[in-house]
Amino acid sequence: MDYWTLGLHMTDTSSTSKSRLAKASTFWRSYSKNKGALFSLFFLIALILAAVLANYLFPGDVEAPNIAREMLPPSFSAILGTDYLGRDQLALIVFGARTSLIVAFAAGGLLAVVGTMAGLMAGYYGGKMDGLIMRCADVFLTIPVLPLILVIVALTTPNLVNVMFAIGLTGWPVMARVVRSDSLALMKREFIEIERVMGANSRRILFKHLLPNQLNSILVYASLSIPAVILTEAALEFLGLTPLSVSWGFMLNVAISYWIRGTWWMSFFPGFAIFITALAFYFVSEGLKEALNPKLKRRRESLAAQIAERKK
Repeated sequence: MDYWTLGLHMTDTSSTSKSRLAKASTFWRSYSKNKGALFSLFFLIALILAAVLANYLFPGDVEAPNIAREMLPPSFSAILGTDYLGRDQLALIVFGARTSLIVAFAAGGLLAVVGTMAGLMAGYYGGKMDGLIMRCADVFLTIPVLPLILVIVALTTPNLVNVMFAIGLTGWPVMARVVRSDSLALMKREFIEIERVMGANSRRILFKHLLPNQLNSILVYASLSIPAVILTEAALEFLGLTPLSVSWGFMLNVAISYWIRGTWWMSFFPGFAIFITALAFYFVSEGLKEALNPKLKRRRESLAAQIAERKK
């Protein structure tokens, strides 16, 4: 490679890096305008860091009982109170965040992958393949998700891995429909026709054109599905189908038995953790949707301007 060619290559690389930085900067400016999404992102980062560093934040065995401190209300010594075994509720909630986040990301990622592949195949091949995949999706959509997951978990070994697979493999139909719809629209575009005329194979069209052009919508829906995954996982733990003593759902399960004794903190704080985490993921997904879709952003700004005009 001569110096001229090397110089051109370095110039192209530099311009590509600058273009990526400019896109990232534009995305962040657009995302940060949504204050709810920005605050939710910081909250989730703090929650993830707390879950990862839980062993350092709360050294020792957090599940060890301490009968002398059982069912203490919130105070300076126990900020969120203690449970029926005298265990610190704050420590249990932080350790329980590990379970919820692992299930949320694993099951959410699984349903995104399965739904994306099913939608791509249905939109690209059409015909019998499309009909078969969509009929399977219709079957899953007609059956209530929670009872279906209960049956799957009951028929298999009730552990965290099976719960993640059960949630992920029952939540793919909506993602498949979204991806299929976008794929059908893209298949009518000229650049796809040009690729076919030039002899491009199915793999190239699927993974070089259809998939990259849908990454924004896939990312948004995947983040939007995480709150539903968290609530489903908490419901399964509440019903006692996952043998985990440190989880938000199971903490609620136990707290119900002691509600009559006035220990409101045993149910309030785990329930609030479930609520605020699911809500934070929802706001993050809304922020991503507006940042990645300029039309939605302009619509929100126009609506805000109209509301401001009416107040005057």
